[in-house]
Amino acid sequence: MMLQVKDLSIEFHDHLVPETVVYDFDLQMEPGEIVGIVGESGSGKSMSALAIAGLLSRKDMRKKGQILYAGKDLLTCSRKELRALQGKEIGMVFQEPMHSLNPLRKVGWQVEEALLLHSDLTKEERKEKALQMLSMVELKDTERIYRSYPHELSGGQRQRVMLASALICHPKLLIADEITTSLDVTVQAAILKLLQRFNKESGISILFISHDLNVVKKICQRILVMQKGRVVEEGTTEGLFENPKTEYTRELLDSIPKIRKLTV
Repeated sequence: MMLQVKDLSIEFHDHLVPETVVYDFDLQMEPGEIVGIVGESGSGKSMSALAIAGLLSRKDMRKKGQILYAGKDLLTCSRKELRALQGKEIGMVFQEPMHSLNPLRKVGWQVEEALLLHSDLTKEERKEKALQMLSMVELKDTERIYRSYPHELSGGQRQRVMLASALICHPKLLIADEITTSLDVTVQAAILKLLQRFNKESGISILFISHDLNVVKKICQRILVMQKGRVVEEGTTEGLFENPKTEYTRELLDSIPKIRKLTV
């Protein structure tokens, strides 16, 4: 097993009254698996993903349980051990690249950043690898994009840049948090195909976070459904769509727009 999360609970302590946002979250992932976590805004799915990525503050919150990866508990390991995994073993892509990309840094530097931390490559070697990765995420005119600032690119191009940055060190696990939400349908489909291609060609495992069951259906083999901080249902994608067990899952399925055939 590549990743195992046991009884993860997250409680914020930055208010007068502590607030629990995730209760007893469990997750198991095998190498090469694509697993989806779905739920409405505030369901705890992104908080769970951030905890797995090691990106939650260790102040003002209490985290219980275990997140086991590569023999280490990411909740209790040292910051040095955690930083050694972030970017190299575990990559993460967020919903809005403009909030993640540094507007004052050119794209090339940002794609290369993980290589600066996790490799001994020369400046020339880092650039060559960055250009290769920009090409692998199907960006054209890679030299221009390498020299560009984020604001000079389209939303779809920025999301591909974020993918290139997250994948540059060939991590074993990619966490994709709502990465297709702000994209139009055509670009969304292209990003999903990219993820599927990387999964097939490199065997990377993908934890795909979304509020949209229709999108998750296209890419995931298993799905966890979260509501108010708890996993309320889990199963194969096919089984969950054909035979949902909870009323909440049925409501999510019913909310998927249906295409009606028009009769003339």
